[in-house]
Formats: sequence, C-alpha cells, structure tokens
Amino acid sequence: SLTCESCGEPVCKACVFFLEPDTFSFLRQLPAELKHSRYCPSCQAAHIAPALEAYEEKLERAREVYFFFVTQRKAIPLLRRSKEKLSVEDCGDRDETILRLAFQAVELGCNAVIEAEVLSEKVRNAGYQTSRWHGTGFPAEVDVARMERL
Repeated sequence: SLTCESCGEPVCKACVFFLEPDTFSFLRQLPAELKHSRYCPSCQAAHIAPALEAYEEKLERAREVYFFFVTQRKAIPLLRRSKEKLSVEDCGDRDETILRLAFQAVELGCNAVIEAEVLSEKVRNAGYQTSRWHGTGFPAEVDVARMERL
C-alpha cells in the first residue's frame, strides 16, 4: 500500500524505511535523493546508508575541530584561511551553534574555525522567554603539530 518516493516501486508496510526530516539537519544543501521520507530496502541501501555513514563521519570530525573566538589573543598556527564566512542562525543552544559552525568547516575541508562569534538573543512569546543563538566564523586549516605543543 506504500510506494518508495525515490524509485516509485510499491513497498510493504513492514519493509518500508522512513527517514526523519531532521536526520541530516546539519547539511547545508540536502541532495535530491535524501529529500524523500519513504524508501524501499534497495534505495535505502543505495542512497541512505552511504550518505548516513558519511554524515556521521563528518559529524565526528566536527566534534574535534579547533574553535577560536574573536577574543583569542594567542597566535594561531594557521596554514591557510578561507575568505568565506560561515554563518549559523536560529539554534537552540550555544553548543549546537558551535557544532554547526564546525560541521560547515569540515564540509569545506578545514580543521578549525577562527574569529568566531556566538551570540544569543532573547525571544519573548507572551509570558514565555527563550534564547535564539546565532554564530559566525571563518574556516581555517591549523598546523596540528604546533597546536599540540602550545
């Protein structure tokens, strides 16, 4: 009674693979084959499994990215610095904002985020108050050997 949204083949309810909308939430551009919500087992093995493995690997590398704020006064051993500014909007907390900036740096092939600013703003909705976080920074390549000695 269900069809695979990727290939259009009919799939039984027990075999269908549902993809949650926030599974690949850190990716800036979601590939076309990952924009569907229902997949058959063959499409899941061909499209979802490799993409999910690569995504998890990037997320793990993003957790190990060096992060330097604007207030950093110590010299950073830079190998190269990108001119493209990273930007993240509407995050739930500070740690998520930092991780999203680091993930974007990993996507660009860098191992650090420099000159980063992470700010929050209060959002009031009737009697309820929350914070919205946003951040910016520049991706960079840092000399890891020199960083370990510092």
